[in-house]
Amino acid sequence: MRQIVPNILKMKNKILLITNVIIVWGFLTSFETKFGQTTTPSYQNENSPSKRALQLLRKMSLEQKIGQMTQICFSTITLDGTKTLHISPDKFREAIVKWQVGSFLSGTGSAEQWIDFLTEVQRIALEETELKIPLLIGIDHVHGANYVDEGTILPHNLTLSCSFDTALAARLAEITAIETADLGLQWNFTPVLDVGKNPYWPRFYETFGEDPLVCAEMGASIIRAYQNSSSIEPYRLAACAKHFIGYSDPRNGFDRSSSEIPEQILYEIFVPPFQKAFQSGVKTVMINSGDLNGEPLHSSKRYLYDLLRNQLGFDGVVVTDIKDIQKIVEMHAGAATFKEAVLMSIQAGVDMYMACNSYDFISTMLELVKEGKISEDRINRSVYRILKLKYELGLFENPYPRKDRLMRIGSVAHKQIATDAARESIVLLKNENLLPLSTKTKNILVAGKAANSKHYLAGAWTYEWMGQPDESKHPKEMETILEALQKEFPNSKVEYVPNAEINLKLLEQKSRASDVIILTVGEKPYSEFKGNINNLLLDSQEQTMIETAAKAGKPIVLVLVEGRPRIISHLSSKAKAILFAGHPGFGGGRAIAEIIRGSVNPSGKLSFSYPCDVHSYEPYYRKFSSNYWRQYTKLCSEEFPFGHGLSYATFQYENLTISDTVMFSSDTLIASVTVRNLSDRDGKETVLWYIQDEVGSIVRPIKMLKGFEKRLIRASSAQVFHFQITAKELSFPDEKGRHLLEEGYFTLMVGNQKIRFKLLQ
Repeated sequence: MRQIVPNILKMKNKILLITNVIIVWGFLTSFETKFGQTTTPSYQNENSPSKRALQLLRKMSLEQKIGQMTQICFSTITLDGTKTLHISPDKFREAIVKWQVGSFLSGTGSAEQWIDFLTEVQRIALEETELKIPLLIGIDHVHGANYVDEGTILPHNLTLSCSFDTALAARLAEITAIETADLGLQWNFTPVLDVGKNPYWPRFYETFGEDPLVCAEMGASIIRAYQNSSSIEPYRLAACAKHFIGYSDPRNGFDRSSSEIPEQILYEIFVPPFQKAFQSGVKTVMINSGDLNGEPLHSSKRYLYDLLRNQLGFDGVVVTDIKDIQKIVEMHAGAATFKEAVLMSIQAGVDMYMACNSYDFISTMLELVKEGKISEDRINRSVYRILKLKYELGLFENPYPRKDRLMRIGSVAHKQIATDAARESIVLLKNENLLPLSTKTKNILVAGKAANSKHYLAGAWTYEWMGQPDESKHPKEMETILEALQKEFPNSKVEYVPNAEINLKLLEQKSRASDVIILTVGEKPYSEFKGNINNLLLDSQEQTMIETAAKAGKPIVLVLVEGRPRIISHLSSKAKAILFAGHPGFGGGRAIAEIIRGSVNPSGKLSFSYPCDVHSYEPYYRKFSSNYWRQYTKLCSEEFPFGHGLSYATFQYENLTISDTVMFSSDTLIASVTVRNLSDRDGKETVLWYIQDEVGSIVRPIKMLKGFEKRLIRASSAQVFHFQITAKELSFPDEKGRHLLEEGYFTLMVGNQKIRFKLLQ
């Protein structure tokens, strides 16, 4: 029997959206009728952001409104045309006086430079414009305050997600908020909620992995930490859920390219992280830069209005990615002219255009209004949302940054937490009785491009878009992997072979004289389309380096410093131990060395499936049909599966129980499992709860993650973990997003334990 589960939340959001629209226009009509054209309401004294936004909106000219819908890059108004924070007053006045621009983004520099720059920017906006509306400043602080010289650089999302620790994610978000808001930056373009299904996609490392539940829970924790932080008062910080929707699974793997995703898969895999973000109160959304099922997202009513606004009930600000209305013409060929693309995007539901270095959007909007193609009422809806956001952020009360709390930026405490995050996130993939490495090891050889590099550990979006390759510009106290190993093994000879990828004779010679070889492999940091590749194999030089070192017959530790899984299946047998580090941030070198030595017990688990072949990659929740053929033809599924991660402790799962083996749709079942630490050292274990729907009218995954929890389990002790099963965990969406609940058998799986139960309607 099939039952369509009523989507109460969807109905509630739709009612709320309609009510808000009625309230907005009711207030506008009320003010016009009561006060007439010449009345000037005192919006500064109103408490409600909605009322204040409406009153200010009533005072604005068309040009001022369109200016609020425009975001310009700071490079447009700096002296040298770069991100450096040196304002050109004439260029800036042109932007905000002539063009009435209401928002800016980007930039990089020291904390004091940011404060001086934004103080002057806001001063001119408040003193030299008619309505004295403060500017909304956006920034891509995607893994800490990465555009502040003193900022704490945290693990990138993919690495962090391997911790499976939402509380840790919230702590890191709090650090980012503290190091961002005081500088006058109150709109952070994070978190990325794209589900990382395609490892070729060059923004894979910006995702929280391949599972929609992990992406949703990690993202929601970050959003709540940003937007509810008491540590940044009186300032507030708006989060931005991006990139709506389907961006992360392009068919060719290239950034900003075409995705073809069946609607049912879209609802089951890609919608949940955004839906959770909306439930968590995220204030803004950024749009997918590619096209989905033949529609450029920036001009798609189907996805921006029908799905985002109407069905999912989002009522915040929708912002484009950089220059992406122009890309409708240049990249997608979805419009013949920029003017046509602007019309399509505004009709679809765009509120703010990230124009960057051009004012063409403003002049084009004015033309479209004069021609009657865009109504001022439509513009009012977007400007109301933008003004309301500015009031919610307290920009009118606190427009200027402050200098009295600068000691918090890059503090020792923050850097310690960053190192803790790396310790929790790095994954031990393989260990053939090699690690932890004895401190009595005499000769340790270290090689590879990332071995003595801070740039590789920090990754992209660090000081610069592509990361900062100049090692001298990273913190002096930050340790590379080599430096950290030298400190962890003070009684050993830790020798480094520079440029080992090409200095093969020296590598071979040194390898023979070593007791253990630590090789760092992976890929150089990159951003967005700059990371497009045709092959997931490791660089040929790195492959040769591994093969050369292996000739010595000494045990090898591979440390994978990379933004996505580069294929190592043909080389993994040459290593006794393998670590996945991703881009672990400023504390990564220390954490890697501690795990190799054993002073830290690794506890990370893969948040993605590590593929075994360049042409064959699927997430763990592949369908029954796909799994059948893999098993039937004995093809590899993955090199390392989702959820895989070793520890120096030994955990045993036992005594899985369930409160009943039959449940009805209104019931809640309670499952319990005991996890025992059989070893003589403490360790953290992440318990992953999966459910398999054994038969479905829509072909079901072989299993789906429905819950996870990470805990410390002391040596020679046990803990009991619990999990609740409701109809929500058993239902799934159809191609219209309606959730179906079907009678039948389900299997609950955790560790090596499983138990079967039946659902009856």
